[in-house]
Amino acid sequence: METKTKRTWLSILIAAVIIVGVLAVTIVGGTAFFIYRHIDAKFTGQTSADTTFEHARARFSGQQPLITLNRDDEPVIHRDGQAPRRDINALHALVYDQNAGKLTHVDVPGWLIRFMSVGGHLRIANMEMFNDDDQLKLTLEDLERHGPGLIMDVKRGRGSQLLVWTE
Repeated sequence: METKTKRTWLSILIAAVIIVGVLAVTIVGGTAFFIYRHIDAKFTGQTSADTTFEHARARFSGQQPLITLNRDDEPVIHRDGQAPRRDINALHALVYDQNAGKLTHVDVPGWLIRFMSVGGHLRIANMEMFNDDDQLKLTLEDLERHGPGLIMDVKRGRGSQLLVWTE
């Protein structure tokens, strides 16, 4: 191989490595920025967390959540197949872990919900109760037919809480 050809291939290789490096830094930076903008976690006491949840729950007074838990902590999805579908602009979750004393507020944009549901199913709060039973799988269509409002409201006796809603 000629020296000129070797230099050309070396230049191409170096440029490719630089491009891949810049893309990697962009992806990591973009992910960090997204998390910074959409997840807010802070350590707080039970009383402060209860006040935050009471304030958030006030707007959903009298609404039945899309998902409830029965006595055995099995999920029940209250679907309305006749309701018109409405776009979901965002999904919000408020989580309090009493053991850690940590209150977390997560905002997921609507476009990301649609992207995450490419397979048709969603998973909320990584709850293992949604097993392989298709009746227990939550879909984007379920959220859209439920419309903006309360999705899930769970209080545990130990003080941990989960509140999920859409806008």
